[in-house]
Amino acid sequence: MKETEEKTEEATPKRKKEARDKGQVAKSEDFNTALILLSGVLLTLFLGGAIMAQMKDTMCLLCRNLFYEDFNANTFIALVMDISFKNLKVVLPLMGGFMIVGLLATTTQVGFGLSRKALIPDFKRLNPLSGMKNLVNMKSLVKTAMSIVKLSIMSGVAYVSIRKDLEPLLELISMRTEAILTSATGMIFAITLKITIIMLILALIDLLYQRWQFAKDQKMTKNEVKQETKQSEGDPLMKSRIKAVQREMSNKRMMQDVPEADVVVTNPTHYSVALKYDAATMESPKVVAKGVDLIALKIREIATKNNIPIVEDRVLARVLYSTIEIGSEVPPKLYQAVAKVLSYVYQLRNVVASQ
Repeated sequence: MKETEEKTEEATPKRKKEARDKGQVAKSEDFNTALILLSGVLLTLFLGGAIMAQMKDTMCLLCRNLFYEDFNANTFIALVMDISFKNLKVVLPLMGGFMIVGLLATTTQVGFGLSRKALIPDFKRLNPLSGMKNLVNMKSLVKTAMSIVKLSIMSGVAYVSIRKDLEPLLELISMRTEAILTSATGMIFAITLKITIIMLILALIDLLYQRWQFAKDQKMTKNEVKQETKQSEGDPLMKSRIKAVQREMSNKRMMQDVPEADVVVTNPTHYSVALKYDAATMESPKVVAKGVDLIALKIREIATKNNIPIVEDRVLARVLYSTIEIGSEVPPKLYQAVAKVLSYVYQLRNVVASQ
């Protein structure tokens, strides 16, 4: 059996773009969770006093309205609306903070972009057979092992923190309710902050691992890179064939202009350049055809059949061929050399005409 070709090449920009369009990007869900939890802890630290004060006002408001003599539906609706608006003033900044942090966490990892293909439901994921395969592959085993390690570390941090504060925790029994609430809140906040920081460190490690794993999964074989290059740039054989056809068509058009030339300057065997000059329409002579070897021979054959004068000038033929494109006029620096050739041609025509 043919061995599977090893993926050793880095993913091409085209492969990366296709993966991004499908929503396949390197990201860590733990990173989002850790940042949201950290923001929650910090927001609670800054807004905790306002939240507690609002809760206290709400309880007092409820207790004051328990003994309304004219308590009816309208009074109840007004009471609920009043409590709701007051609580929203405290809750909305907290929820808004979570949303902003979640958006920033995702954007930090994968950048800004919306993948339509990722929104299309993939019913193949509902296949129980493929689901079972995903449970036993190497990726799932690594993910499970990392989850166990994370849980063990966070449990250890929580255990050490609680054991350290065990004696102050037992002293809460003899305290008043407000003191118990304040002390318990401080302990819970300290433990949560430690766990959150540990989660964030582990999330950063997980993010680096996810990026490494994603880059590894996106690697391509040499054959895949070659095939993609053919698709993007075109098959080299096909491109060479197209160029050959284009050259052939260009040569045909060029040969059609040779009978209209006034003179053909040759090397005499390797180079041929056909010149045309019309004083009424041109400022200087124009190159209507040029070529080397077989094309040069073909130009001379057409010129002979159409009685176009052929003048041998080795240096001028080479210079005209290498410096002037077909359809372009002769530059001023070659006027004198070309004028000598044309002068000879015109004299030759006069002699032929006089005979």
